[in-house]
Amino acid sequence: MDWLNNLIFQSSAANSILVLAFVICAGLVLGKIKVAGVGIGVAWILFAGIIIGHFGLQIPANVLAFVKDFGLILFVCSIGLQVGPSFFSLFRASGVKLNLLAAVIVFSGVAVTVAFIFCCSVPSEVLVGIMSGAVTNTPALGAASQTFADTVGRENPNIALGYAAAYPMGVLGVIGSMMLFGILFRKFIGNAAFEDCTKLEKISG
Repeated sequence: MDWLNNLIFQSSAANSILVLAFVICAGLVLGKIKVAGVGIGVAWILFAGIIIGHFGLQIPANVLAFVKDFGLILFVCSIGLQVGPSFFSLFRASGVKLNLLAAVIVFSGVAVTVAFIFCCSVPSEVLVGIMSGAVTNTPALGAASQTFADTVGRENPNIALGYAAAYPMGVLGVIGSMMLFGILFRKFIGNAAFEDCTKLEKISG
């Protein structure tokens, strides 16, 4: 049984793979849970990682750095492959408006973060992580971490800590907002009109 003890508790490549696989599988299983028809899907993987890390299961820093960069690459690549076929047609149709709206949202978040930097005693790197987590923007986390490492010469775990602290509220906030908007639209425009809008959205989307 020594091999099993070493596999679970000793720091090694096999142990790192085991921990990562367990976190991913636990997150995927929990992601199937829905409350009132609403679930958060793969976001549970982050929560599973936070819980597992709380109980002391860790992987070496060099392995973690590789997995973090490689995972971010796969994430961005998968997003590109997913939206690529319809990107240019949507960009020609309403790309300018949507990009302007996205820019307004991003700069609004930056403005709020800068305001908190001057108004509060919270370190700026933590607030940058919180901003990335609040809008569930994982590439922003990667860019902030890499920029800090390139500027200072070392990584700062507080950026990821702020991201992890704000991410759950970012996910639940979006879900809650959509549910609230659904209730308000049903109230002000009526159930029939709301269902027609929903059908039209499904047909067009």
